[in-house]
Amino acid sequence: MKKEILTVKHLQKTFDNHGKKFAAVKDVSLKIHQGEIVALIGPNGAGKTTTVSMVGGFLNPSSGQVKINGHDIWKSKHFDHSGIGVVFGGELGFYGRASAYDNLVFFANLNKIKWRQQRSEIQRVLKLVDLQNVANKQVWTFSRGMYQRLHIARALLGSPSLLLLDEPTNGLDVEIAKEIHGVLQKLVKNTGVAILLTSHIMSEVEALSDKIILIGDGKVKETGTVSEIIAKSSVHHIDRPATLEESYLAFAPELRREQ
Repeated sequence: MKKEILTVKHLQKTFDNHGKKFAAVKDVSLKIHQGEIVALIGPNGAGKTTTVSMVGGFLNPSSGQVKINGHDIWKSKHFDHSGIGVVFGGELGFYGRASAYDNLVFFANLNKIKWRQQRSEIQRVLKLVDLQNVANKQVWTFSRGMYQRLHIARALLGSPSLLLLDEPTNGLDVEIAKEIHGVLQKLVKNTGVAILLTSHIMSEVEALSDKIILIGDGKVKETGTVSEIIAKSSVHHIDRPATLEESYLAFAPELRREQ
């Protein structure tokens, strides 16, 4: 039995907008084990980003529990980020005139990694994303795929047990997206890191996910593997199996937020 990395129980978040309350997340519970990729999918406004923000420590929950490696991250006054790596993505977030190595030195200092350990740690994460051969190149020369791999390397500093990926290949062409998929699959296999993924690209979810969680109206609606979600959708074709995208569209009406 693989170790349980993330445990979320009955997570809720209510916002107060000038006296009018809005429940963005009503009831979300999920588990992710070591070496597992779990996709959280649903329509815009379903509560995905709010859920990930609470898991990542960027937003206080109204109620519920988030545990990383059995530790309740919201129980203490000071949130402990050490077990979580967050991949923001995009072409921002790095100093373009600095090398990949020097950029990671900056983030290693922010992560309070000891100076004596920084060289080996930076070399480790660059190797994990296949950027070790361009460590001394200025980041502005990087392709979009290399930028994204550098974001993943930054998130891996300090060996977190959980990675949060929000739309990891958004805006990337098919070839680069496939490259990032390969990096993530290799990463999970070689390190055992757990990944919570959000994406609107169903082919990406289908390619990467061990488990899928469908969220709608701030609540978990369905959970299962790709094949289980397809089976639950009751979408059938005479000549071929249903795709995840077709199955997701079948669930879409019940995922929309209640007015």
